[in-house]
Order: sequence, then structure tokens, then C-alpha cells
Amino acid sequence: MIAASRLKNVSDKKFFEAFDTLGNIQKSKHVRGPLSEHDILDLQDKFLNNGFHYINVSDLQFGRSLVFQFLKSLKHCHENAILTVSMSLLDAPITDVYYELIQGGYLDKSQHKDLDEFFIDQFYYDFLVIEACHELVDSYWFSEFFNRLINFKIDQNIPVLVVSYSK
Repeated sequence: MIAASRLKNVSDKKFFEAFDTLGNIQKSKHVRGPLSEHDILDLQDKFLNNGFHYINVSDLQFGRSLVFQFLKSLKHCHENAILTVSMSLLDAPITDVYYELIQGGYLDKSQHKDLDEFFIDQFYYDFLVIEACHELVDSYWFSEFFNRLINFKIDQNIPVLVVSYSK
């Protein structure tokens, strides 16, 4: 299990170094527009292949635009989800996993619900985006959530795109 202390006050680079020991995150270069043909093919590979994939973009708006454009073009992904703690509205048909966790009481210790229940009963997505901002990474429950992704082998069954932001 990844110690939560390894996730405290980390930069994006250190965040991915913390998980790199698991060998699950495939690093790639910083993605910025306009996209080259090579960039498009590299991103397409990340959206189509199961496993953890990493991209770094300049800001939330560009990252979401990029992700939503690719998801819109893929006809086989019907149940898409995003794990974000950003208050920015989602402008695409995508499930907000953080909202689902809060509404279901999975993050409320007084309700005695376990994240295992969420993954067994609620997690039926074709694609997951994780917006790896400091607020999410520093949250008390994130390392447990990430470990559940690995323990339930979610990354072996769907693409999980971890997006970090330069700003």
C-alpha cells in the first residue's frame, strides 16, 4: 500500500515518482496545442489501450478540451468518468466520480461505507480520467482510492488517463 505521507505536498513530478515504483504509469511528454500528427497518434494510443497513462497539459481548460474531444471521437467509450475535485462545471456527458463518492457516503467515515463497495457496486466505466491536482492528491482518501484501482485491476480493464497541469 502506498503510504499517504508519500503524497503530502508533492509536485506533479513527485506525484508520479511516488507511483512509478508500481510500474503502472506510462509517462509522456507535455502536450500542448496545436497537436502534431505524432501527438494525435500518441494520445490515441493512450485513449485506446488499457492501463495507466499520463499526460501533462498547461491548464484545466486545455486538458478537459483535449480529453473531451478524444472521448467524443471514440464511439466505443459509452460510460466515461472523471475523478476531479475542481469546481469547474463538466461540459460533457461524463460521470463525476468525486460527486458519486460523496453522494454515496463512501468518503463519510460516519456512514461506514468502504471504497470496496463503491468499486463493486458502482464502478462500471469504460474510461477514467484522473485530474491530478494538489487538492486531490493531498486528500485523505486518494491514496486508498488509487490502491483500489490497482487492487481491483481496473487499469487492466480500462484506460485510466492521469492528467496533471503545469499551472
